[in-house]
Amino acid sequence: MSLTHTPAWHAIEAADERAWLDQWARLHNTTTLEPEPTTEAPTLLTTAGSPR
Repeated sequence: MSLTHTPAWHAIEAADERAWLDQWARLHNTTTLEPEPTTEAPTLLTTAGSPR
């Protein structure tokens, strides 16, 4: 079986497909790396004594 397209053509097609898949994944990825905010009040850090 012989190739009907050059290796350069195959490389361009592969790059185009990767770019399309990356774009698709960015549009369809619904997960975030940031934690979701909680409804609890934040805990305040306190120190012993008061600075003077």
